Amino acid sequence: MTRVLRGDALKEAVRIAIKQLVKDAKQSGSAKINLSSVAKVVGTSRQSLYKMSDFIEECISEAKFERRQASGSVERKKLDDKVRRLEATIEDLSKELLSLRQNHLEIYRRLYANSSDLASLIKPVLINQSYDGKKCILCGSEIDRMLRKNKVVNLNKDD
Repeated sequence: MTRVLRGDALKEAVRIAIKQLVKDAKQSGSAKINLSSVAKVVGTSRQSLYKMSDFIEECISEAKFERRQASGSVERKKLDDKVRRLEATIEDLSKELLSLRQNHLEIYRRLYANSSDLASLIKPVLINQSYDGKKCILCGSEIDRMLRKNKVVNLNKDD
């Protein structure tokens, strides 16, 4: 008759079994430890191990290994970590984009503030070309009609 482990003896046997299984899994390149393999090594049932799942989680985390679970929580943890990393990346990129937009806006503000009034540059050329051709080069109206009826809108720098 085999002796049934209980209490602290069972916990110590589970701790030793988990350490050994983790060591074996790392050597073989496997990333799996399940309760069936722990139960087989310890000599107890999975139901007994289910009752001490918190203790088993502690042992596995101490060994820096993750337990394979039917619920897929290990995969979920990996995906949650990936989501957190991607959200952090999105946040960083959003801050960078905002900074670039602000710089872009500042460039246009400086260009506008330091630019000359184009009307003073273009107006003499337009007047000369319009008088030479007897028609407005912008709208095609005859100069005589334009002089009688002013269709030109003065644009100020503040507009």
